[in-house]
Amino acid sequence: MTDPTAEYLQVFEQLRRRRRWSVPVDVLRLSALVLAAAGRMDAAARLDDVVRELRARERWGGALRSSLAYPVAALVLSRNLDPARVHEAATATRAMFRDRKVRRGGISELLAAVLMAVSSGGRVPPPPTVERFAAIVADWRRDHPFLTGPADYPLAALHALREEPVAALTARVEEIYRGLRARRYRMGNGLQLASHLLAIADGPASRLVVRFAAVARALGERGHRPRPSTYDEVALISLADGPPARLAMRVARLTDRLRQARPRPSRQVAFSLAAGLLLGEGVRQLDRRGARDLAALRAAQAAIVAQQAAIAAAVAATTATTVAATSSR
Repeated sequence: MTDPTAEYLQVFEQLRRRRRWSVPVDVLRLSALVLAAAGRMDAAARLDDVVRELRARERWGGALRSSLAYPVAALVLSRNLDPARVHEAATATRAMFRDRKVRRGGISELLAAVLMAVSSGGRVPPPPTVERFAAIVADWRRDHPFLTGPADYPLAALHALREEPVAALTARVEEIYRGLRARRYRMGNGLQLASHLLAIADGPASRLVVRFAAVARALGERGHRPRPSTYDEVALISLADGPPARLAMRVARLTDRLRQARPRPSRQVAFSLAAGLLLGEGVRQLDRRGARDLAALRAAQAAIVAQQAAIAAAVAATTATTVAATSSR
């Protein structure tokens, strides 16, 4: 029987040995998670080559010139796709966003386009799918004008690839958000992201809210009290199959195990990785059973990992700029 955590650590160690000083370790951790979750341990040796190809095709100053290229390359390799085709499809998809008056979104917009291209087998998504994306973003902005922004684009792309009618989806997302607020979870971007993730699962909003609350309570009992910054991880864990208490115990054990690795990740990063590994285990089980919601869960995992990597890359870029400015004085 395979050990997903051992596989992840094996991939991470391969990437860490090849790491350049300018690449944040947390970006490599998340890239390793994408590859390990897809069972592509063999692809770690090709990551640098795919990064170079993506960067060669990116315009000067483009997002893929940063360390964001690593998780994007991992997404490409996770589906064994041609990086040139994915880059071309993502570029064309972003042009389709412009045609539909979607506001520019920088890194998050790029991630949305990449997710759609990767999920479409390296091809440009059909126009109706892009229409759905634009409609979903517009509806979310209507419901939460001060919260909705580019950070919501990757999850909008995920939902655009599903078949649920846009009006039904946005109504269910809003009901989930209001249900979580009624349980005194703090309003904001974290809660909105959690509601977008929970809507991946089938079933009434009330049931999904109860599930989230039960998982959050079980995690708190294990020393991982949810905060707004971890609401997305709680939502991911809620998507996994199993009783909340068992899921919380598994996440706590995974977090402790990951904290023993060197270099040692922060508790927050280890918890995020543990949530991704837990969902990855569930994806593999669904794959063996041929479950119909496999693609949605796999895409949800990829979306969150990509978004976390984007944050890490942005923080690294900001830090590098600050250091350079300071040293030049």
